[in-house]
Amino acid sequence: MYFYTCRIVTIWVLVGLITQACKPKDDSHVPPTLQLKGDDQFTQSGDTIAVGRSISFGFEAQGQHAVLTNLVIEKVLPDGSYSVVLDSGMYAPQLNLNKIFYQSIEEVVHWTIRVMDQNRLTSEVSLTVYKDPNSQFGGIRDYPSVTMGYQNNSTYGQFYNLETDSVYTETLAGIEPDSIDLLTYYIVDEGLPSPVFSSPGEYDHYSTEAGLYYPSIKNWNKRNYVLWDISVDDDPMDASAFDQCHNDSLIIVGYHDVWGKKKFKWATEGRVIPFQNHNGKRGLIKVLRADHDPAGSIEFALKMQL
Repeated sequence: MYFYTCRIVTIWVLVGLITQACKPKDDSHVPPTLQLKGDDQFTQSGDTIAVGRSISFGFEAQGQHAVLTNLVIEKVLPDGSYSVVLDSGMYAPQLNLNKIFYQSIEEVVHWTIRVMDQNRLTSEVSLTVYKDPNSQFGGIRDYPSVTMGYQNNSTYGQFYNLETDSVYTETLAGIEPDSIDLLTYYIVDEGLPSPVFSSPGEYDHYSTEAGLYYPSIKNWNKRNYVLWDISVDDDPMDASAFDQCHNDSLIIVGYHDVWGKKKFKWATEGRVIPFQNHNGKRGLIKVLRADHDPAGSIEFALKMQL
């Protein structure tokens, strides 16, 4: 009887093992893969970079058993404090991205890149970048007064070249569209008068306003894109700081990557607005005067990295 019972137990154990082996493997807990590109064109851990110079990251990520849903890039300082420079949602099986940021004034930064999949599993990579101790702050362009028109203004142009401090009408801007950086128009948003700073590249980033007011940009072969730091909506920059800005130190720290958006609304008198152009150069605009009329104009001072 004992022998018979042992045989039954043994058979059930074997059946259990076989059943377990035949079950499909649960891979839902396998996180996505993430790796940095090692090409010389990309910043590597341990690199020393001068203030204002570009930091270039290349990385590839692959969801294993779930699509990727989030990408976060953070700057972590030695004391543990951190700032998010990119937080982007998505729905993609894989990523192959190159991103460019710019060296700020921190002595040491641990850059962390993290991806998350639909199962909320994450993978991350990090690298350390040092500030060049011989860095010096650079010179700036200083334009004390620029006047641009809104969409219905027939006196002032609505398009602007940052390098040459030149204002163009829509017709003239279309002759050399790759030289145009900014454009302006006027709307009423949330019941409030809203002078708007934007760029031709707004049209390429899920917005129809720029193309509505200036339809010719739809046919441009190149539309430069400027990012506007909207964090000053809640944390305004003091106009007096703008006035005392004589090199690019304030300009570098005044712009926050994670808050860079495709347009700046409510650009009313007295506001100081950080921006970054398509070449990575940063600048500040101080609004001197802003009409509340689609046929009106806006006057501003501008300071930008050389």
